[in-house]
Amino acid sequence: MDTALLLGRITCLRDLADLIGCLGHEPRWQDLPPEALPVPADCAAVVGQSGSFEWIAVGGVRPDELARRLSAALARRGRVVGVLALDPTARELAIGISLERTVVARVQLGHPAPADCERIRRLAALPRTGGVAFALRATEVLEGEDPGRRFFAAFREAVDRMAAGLAGPTAPSECRAVALIQLTRVLFLYFIQAKGWLDHRPDFLREAVDDALSRRRRLHRDLFQPLFFGTLNRQPAERGRARGFGRIPFLNGGLFEPHPLERACRLSIPDACWRDAFDRLFERFHFTVREGGDASRVAPDMLGRVFEGLMAPGDRRSSGAFYTPAALVTRMLDAALEAFVAERVGLTTDEARERLRDPDDQVRALLREITILDPAVGSGAFLLGALERLASLRAGEAPPEVLRRRILERNLFGVDLNPMAVRLTELRLWLAVIAVDPAAEPEQVAPLSNLDGLVRQGDSLLDPARSLALLGARPQRSAATLRELRAGFVQASGPDKRALLRRLRRAEARAFEECLEQASERLERDITECLTAARAGTLFGHRRGLDAELRRRLRGLRARLATVRRMKRRLERDGAVPWFSYEVHFGDVLARGGFGLVVGNPPWVRAEQLRPEVREQLAQRYRWWTARGRGFRHQPDLSLAFAERGMELLAPGGVSALLLPAKVATTGYARVMRGALAERCTVHAFANLTDDPVASFDATTYPAVLIAARAAPKPNHRVRLSLAPGAGHDCAQGRLTGGCPWPLATPGVLDALVRALAEHPTIGDRFTPQLGVKTGANAIFLDPPPEIEPALIRLGLRGRDIRPFIARTRVRLFFPHGPDGSPHRRLPEMAARHVSRHDAALRARVDYRGGPPWTLFRVRAAVALHRVVWPDLARRLSAAALTGPEAQGLIPLNSCYVLAAPDRATALLLTAWLNTTWLRALARATADPAASGFARFNARVIAGLPLPTTVLSDLGLARLAELAAGGQPVQEELDDVSAAHLSLSAADRRALAGAAGIDAVHRGRSAG
Repeated sequence: MDTALLLGRITCLRDLADLIGCLGHEPRWQDLPPEALPVPADCAAVVGQSGSFEWIAVGGVRPDELARRLSAALARRGRVVGVLALDPTARELAIGISLERTVVARVQLGHPAPADCERIRRLAALPRTGGVAFALRATEVLEGEDPGRRFFAAFREAVDRMAAGLAGPTAPSECRAVALIQLTRVLFLYFIQAKGWLDHRPDFLREAVDDALSRRRRLHRDLFQPLFFGTLNRQPAERGRARGFGRIPFLNGGLFEPHPLERACRLSIPDACWRDAFDRLFERFHFTVREGGDASRVAPDMLGRVFEGLMAPGDRRSSGAFYTPAALVTRMLDAALEAFVAERVGLTTDEARERLRDPDDQVRALLREITILDPAVGSGAFLLGALERLASLRAGEAPPEVLRRRILERNLFGVDLNPMAVRLTELRLWLAVIAVDPAAEPEQVAPLSNLDGLVRQGDSLLDPARSLALLGARPQRSAATLRELRAGFVQASGPDKRALLRRLRRAEARAFEECLEQASERLERDITECLTAARAGTLFGHRRGLDAELRRRLRGLRARLATVRRMKRRLERDGAVPWFSYEVHFGDVLARGGFGLVVGNPPWVRAEQLRPEVREQLAQRYRWWTARGRGFRHQPDLSLAFAERGMELLAPGGVSALLLPAKVATTGYARVMRGALAERCTVHAFANLTDDPVASFDATTYPAVLIAARAAPKPNHRVRLSLAPGAGHDCAQGRLTGGCPWPLATPGVLDALVRALAEHPTIGDRFTPQLGVKTGANAIFLDPPPEIEPALIRLGLRGRDIRPFIARTRVRLFFPHGPDGSPHRRLPEMAARHVSRHDAALRARVDYRGGPPWTLFRVRAAVALHRVVWPDLARRLSAAALTGPEAQGLIPLNSCYVLAAPDRATALLLTAWLNTTWLRALARATADPAASGFARFNARVIAGLPLPTTVLSDLGLARLAELAAGGQPVQEELDDVSAAHLSLSAADRRALAGAAGIDAVHRGRSAG
């Protein structure tokens, strides 16, 4: 159908019948008296019909408004219709449909836009259905919104409605899980239906539902349970009465087996819930198994966003789960595979990249044996990406569908705490196999792999058997049996599958028993060593005895031994492993050394969002998960524990490629991780992706990619600072040792920083930056009542009030402290009355440790006679000096940092120094990134900046600061002077000016 030509021929209402015929509906003509319509029109007729769905054509001016009013009015009367409103003079057609909402599309008939022609073609492609089902899908077509986004919302609503329909004695969480199980099965079948594998009928599912309802059958009991458990999960010869469904493939794979939750709850989904799911969800969309094709259809790659959409915002924050963009997954996997080949073959990364472009026999052999783990699979993006990438690199080894199954069964492993994530990962992987399956007949479809042997639900970080990991226990005797049985189970179906599963569970129990024996022997040996050390003699001939250190170690060893023995008793009682454990369920992989590749986007969860007992367990279990200072801002992110666990699970020479918060490069709590990686591992890349468009998450994130191998770094090894091939951004790994911050900067800036720090002391060597005053209760201290005595009122300075060299504010601050920073012992009448009203809140503040309840915190530096202040959060570093009695009334609050100076000149010259282009660029290089181009210039950042000894005696800098505070332009002169102090080369100046976003031509002219 030439849509543009068809539309161009429409001149009157009768021509619209031809349009209806081209849409696949039955054309007809029945005049309607205009007065019979609920809105006025010049003329009207019924021009087509499909079942109970009618097309009504009307003529008149302003056809879009006419179509909107008429379709809405008819919908209120309970009629499901489409309205074609034509203005023959203006050559304009409006198509309107109204159900839950009224949607109208306008079409210019003389020169229709390509988008309008596409809408008509999509209407023609809809199934030939009638009533609400067609109206719903036609509404989506006319609306023209991204189908993926609409599908996410509709799927989430369908899960909520079905879970609500199951409400009863069952817990809400279990109702939601059961609803998800049912809907994901049907969703999978819609993709199967799109392949033509459901009895070769494009509308098999809708027709099956309609048929069951017409026969007064219950949908759950009489349709879906026989379809799921009696047909899709059984060979055709075993189906019995279920053969009545027609030619349906045997899919196997675990998806169409009764879930343990279904067996336990025995819930029957009401017909109303099923009808709602079909009317409002499945029948509103087209499905395709090919990703990246028709943008109007729902493809498997949308399932990742379904997972994210199903999680409430609070759940997402607490679990740290966010969908990873596919382009970023591909880039990370490519870089990880390059590092893996480089380590295993002994190549440079560039050489490995060339070998991967055209893999030879050696590289292909590595790729056939590689084991890839995602320890937090989420929606399965990384495992799916690994499947696609390995299939591409190994193309030609077998037919595509056979090769993908082979990779899926031998190379990919995953774990996630969320059972929803495990289910969606399985769906995406199965669909990736189905997408390339050329089978034309349902009987030709090979059974799906049993992915529940490879993608496990469990905790990657903590489990009751964590002593096994700490003690290096591996099931050596059971490893070969585990591998053989799991491989057999993954490919099995029917009775063989159930028998293999029982044998696999017994083998896992034996593996666990073996690990417990190893752990017990190791602990008993360590206890004996402790006792032997206690009996050993000292240099003076006395026994050492159990000193505090030995007693503490012995107590810990005995507690762990008691835990191991308790687990052995439980295993003997239950005969099965009741939780997930890498050392057991993937013990064969660890027995061979570990995984070749650990990849993924682990949860980013701040410590304060974790339960206290979880924080304590993580601190005991992981060396990298360590707090650095007081307060939650110094607490580690959960992703650090995943990074350490990933390294533990790697084989020697294996590679970890993880997406982490960019701030782990600089923050104090990641110091232990940075030191361990730089000194004991080969860091192939650390790339800051904060401003990279490929890393555009549906959340405010500041990501970085860490790619590191479990191998000692070679001399002069260089770390890539970008994932782009040939970008040339790198630095020597030797510069990253000692846990020092890893600058998120270009090599030129990094080189300048390294040289400056090697040649000069730092600001922190002479001064101590710290946060401004903390009230702990801003509502009590900021903008206090006007009756409070003026002697206790100051001006509170916020970060937003600071500009280069200038600080201005109008925020009133209740300041019950004296000039030396000490809190007043007694308050005058009005101030005392004010605080008495808030006594409980003042004493409940986190930092309150006694003394007058009106005490403020971190006051000493904030009231110094001479201070330098700068905002914590800003796009660039900007400092101002507060000096002399006239500035005593300004009190920096905790959105500022403050540095106390010994005299006015020092405060001024330090202010000038911090406002130079060079210091701004160096500060930005080590600052933690924040939203909208901002960065955090905290105490660590400023203390780590270079401060040549010559600066503190350069009174010219103080003079420039005074001129700048008076509004004089001094930046170029200031940069000239400061470049000389730092001995910056021309290359240094260009790099730093570029990082600061400034033309370097007029910066630092007299230097170098």
